[in-house]
Amino acid sequence: MSATSPNRQIDLGRCERSSDELDELVALARMIAYAKDTAEDVDLPGAMHCLGLALNEVLREIGDGPHDGLADVLASKGAGCLN
Repeated sequence: MSATSPNRQIDLGRCERSSDELDELVALARMIAYAKDTAEDVDLPGAMHCLGLALNEVLREIGDGPHDGLADVLASKGAGCLN
């Protein structure tokens, strides 16, 4: 559960998402980044590539707005293939 206000709408330009939806996308991005880091640790380049693509798509879906809990994902090596 989130400490943010329930069902608060956030405008991302092209569409609006509730804060709960954004929290779920941020959590998904964090999980994918963790899995990508783990794949890198055990040297699985195919998995790293696929997880990097998945992370890029989730981050694109989240948009450019400020989101709690996402800064560490962007700063980590898990988001190293962002373009």
